[in-house]
Amino acid sequence: MTAPAFKDSPRSSPRYDGLRVTREEYLNLSDDGYLYDMIDGVLHVTPSPFADHSRANGRFYRLLMDFVDSQKKPPGEALQEVDVFLPDGNPDVLCPDVSFILSENAGIIKGHIHGVPDLVCECLSDRTAKRDLGIKADRYLANGVREYWIIDARDKSIQVWYNRDNKSWEKNSGKRLESRLLPGFAIEVAGFWG
Repeated sequence: MTAPAFKDSPRSSPRYDGLRVTREEYLNLSDDGYLYDMIDGVLHVTPSPFADHSRANGRFYRLLMDFVDSQKKPPGEALQEVDVFLPDGNPDVLCPDVSFILSENAGIIKGHIHGVPDLVCECLSDRTAKRDLGIKADRYLANGVREYWIIDARDKSIQVWYNRDNKSWEKNSGKRLESRLLPGFAIEVAGFWG
């Protein structure tokens, strides 16, 4: 006897990849088990991460949470893979790997993030690097994301980009990277990959 095929299984295939939708239509789509970015109204599946990507994402999130938890007064909240609806009038939906919202901006968290995260982290993969370093970086910059952390498990690198007046990124790499948004939060790159 053959096992039955589950055509309607939510993980069978990304049902909406390449679909053109409005923001309202996006919010009403049934869950197909995949995460998407919506760029220029078109849904782009964010592939399931490989183990290295998942480990890097988890490490960054854990380090950020350890820092937040170590503070007498938590400076804000870190979230993983939560849709971001930027306020620039563009209907696109972005789904960063990690978003951080300062406490004074916590009102933008309403199920999804309806506003500008103060810090965003993307872990690059072959399928998402061009989008993460291109159109998503441009949107984060123009909307006022203050820090953009970029983790690349493929070459074991980390960069932090600081927003300069929503016009350009100041790009930094090195052995030790420090947050300007969260004084005291820093990553030793060798130790991160250790």
